[in-house]
Amino acid sequence: MKKILFATIAIITLLSSCVKDEQYVGPAVIENILITPSSPQDNQDITVTCKVTDLKGLTDVVARYSVNNSTAVTINMTAGTAHTYSATIPGQANNSAIVIIISATNMDGLVSNSAQQRVTVAPPVLVYVNECDPNAKAMELYNAMSTEVDLSGWSLRKDSKTDEANNWTIPAGTKIAAHGYLVITQDVTGVTGFTFGMSATKGFSYHLFDANGSLRDLLDNLTGTKISAGASPQTIGRLTDGSATLTLFTVGSMGSSNSTGTL
Repeated sequence: MKKILFATIAIITLLSSCVKDEQYVGPAVIENILITPSSPQDNQDITVTCKVTDLKGLTDVVARYSVNNSTAVTINMTAGTAHTYSATIPGQANNSAIVIIISATNMDGLVSNSAQQRVTVAPPVLVYVNECDPNAKAMELYNAMSTEVDLSGWSLRKDSKTDEANNWTIPAGTKIAAHGYLVITQDVTGVTGFTFGMSATKGFSYHLFDANGSLRDLLDNLTGTKISAGASPQTIGRLTDGSATLTLFTVGSMGSSNSTGTL
């Protein structure tokens, strides 16, 4: 009986060991891919970073990129801390379409490839979240360009939240004139305006993304020193159109230059 018991234990141990070993067989995991800047300009270098993990170790991690469907170029990625890797893609000319794939090979020779990362090199599009009226639940966009900008498919995000309720896509056909102002007011249906709220006292931040999902602007009244507004006509906005400094206007200038507001 003891021999049978010992044999049974040995078999179970062996099977458990095999199952355990199989759990460690597989390709590396590639995640947290970041392209900086997300909207590169003419001949501006692009930094690619990611996190790659594998329990058995890695032999190499590379970034392969092609420009306008040309033959892919391979760059070795440099290991950093906490399983991070980075590489620099040399700057490309305006209107270049760049496709990037990250590949990682582990000690078992297994290769994993990331999804394609797409970047387009283009001149800057200078559209800003310029002023907010928390009481009227309205915000103003300002176009610093000398040409009209089509905002179709652009989007606004509140407080870095990725859920649907805090993200709103600007309707097709929406345009903002050269050096012009566009006031968008909250609409709970999401048809004509953003669905999320705007607080006069708690602070807020609004990201503005273009139709390709590239970040174009951030008005941040959340992570730093928060500015509070009283009742209308007080607003919170940039000291001058498009500037980095936020201020409280005792009398706002929604729909026109911030220089006409009263501090």
